[in-house]
Amino acid sequence: MKGLILLLLLGLAALAAVMAVRALSVPAPALPQTATVTAVSVNPSAGAERLGGAVRFPTISSTSGGPVDTAAFLGFHEYLAQSFPLVHSTLSRETVARLSLLYTWAGADSTLPPVVLMGHMDVVPVPEANLADWTHPPFSGDLADGFVWGRGTLDDKTTVLAILEAIEALIGEGYRPPRTVYLSFGHDEEVGGRYGARAIVSELVSRGVKPAMVLDEGGFLASGVIPGLPDRTAIIGIAEKGYVSLRLRARAAGGHSSIPGSRTAVGALSRAIAKLEANPFPSRLDGPTRGMVEAMAPYSNFGTRMVLTNLWLTAPLVKRKLRGSPLGSALLRTTTAPTMLSAGIKDNVLPPEASAVVNFRIRPGETVGSVTDRVRTIISDSMIVIESIDSNGVDPSPVSDIGSPAYRLVESSIRGMAPGETVPILPYLVMGGTDAKYWGAHSDRVFRFLAIPLAEGDQTRIHGVNERVALTDYATSVGFFIRLLRGLDQL
Repeated sequence: MKGLILLLLLGLAALAAVMAVRALSVPAPALPQTATVTAVSVNPSAGAERLGGAVRFPTISSTSGGPVDTAAFLGFHEYLAQSFPLVHSTLSRETVARLSLLYTWAGADSTLPPVVLMGHMDVVPVPEANLADWTHPPFSGDLADGFVWGRGTLDDKTTVLAILEAIEALIGEGYRPPRTVYLSFGHDEEVGGRYGARAIVSELVSRGVKPAMVLDEGGFLASGVIPGLPDRTAIIGIAEKGYVSLRLRARAAGGHSSIPGSRTAVGALSRAIAKLEANPFPSRLDGPTRGMVEAMAPYSNFGTRMVLTNLWLTAPLVKRKLRGSPLGSALLRTTTAPTMLSAGIKDNVLPPEASAVVNFRIRPGETVGSVTDRVRTIISDSMIVIESIDSNGVDPSPVSDIGSPAYRLVESSIRGMAPGETVPILPYLVMGGTDAKYWGAHSDRVFRFLAIPLAEGDQTRIHGVNERVALTDYATSVGFFIRLLRGLDQL
């Protein structure tokens, strides 16, 4: 018995030694940059004024394929032409799908693979009930208290304007990119990008464009982003979840509520939703999320590092920890979210039909088809009809290459946003959707990063009340794109 105990102790000691060696082999974090180098002169106040002017155009997307304020978009196009004269005299500009814009900045060597920088001009509407809660009107573009206020200052006119500010400044300094740069500014990203970005991608692909890098919004730089890393951390989207919404429709005999049948439409629908919530999709620590967890190791204390560098053993523990928060759980699995319910016209009338919409954000490794099949299996009720409300459901994007020069260029450009800081930069699975998804079939160098340092509370301002951006943070975004564009010879 003593020999068995000794053998067990020796085994545990050997296991601990292996885990410690793996933890000790993690490279040291990258050294902080000592200064932010923009290499050109940019006037932050003038840039903020131009951003404020852009906010004043109500380029709203409400529903896919629904009514669009064409005049607002066309006015915004003209505003860009007036605000950035060097861009518009140097780059060519095309209108795609009536309201989206495609710019071409010819590079010095046309044989080099080009780069695509993406942003979107449309914004989400502001609910009437929230108008009174805004400190400054949502389409005022006011400059007050060190901020530019209004819808689009975080999502995503900042990206459009920051890219143009950077290029205007670089052209003024006589800079020409070593390779061609395309600017892709969609008009319907907030409702899926099916008419704007998708058309631009199709057009460029038809011209034989094979990008060395695609960059869109998606990740961000903020504090407290990832559990265990309380300081500022940057996350770069290397893939994004798929998306499908399914309608559950229950039918039953109607009639007077005083004589209900054994099964009602509302009851059947309620049980179906309860089954879905009681049977979440399985969680898996793989793909982009596993890469993110592994990339946290250099910035963690030694005990945490032992856990993160030995996922072959500790994955169940890490998964349990991540499942403790909605964000962590969403990183691990396809999510199930009932979002709409409809039934009944009067309290004493049995509705002959009840329906619900359930939205699913699909993790890599699953598809629209596999999600739909699983939903049917879980519900397994002849009273429930399951149908897609979206014939254009989207599978998860492919995962981009974090070992590529493109990823390293984005990474180094981010480090310049936080001079003097050792900023963890992690690959990340984007939970929502971006226009970048349309490049997934054509490139493994598609990355997503919103180049605005987010302060406390800013994440809730995106699509929320009092959306705003600090003038200093907007200047930081312009500097990011200047560094990125100056680094295109590294690809």
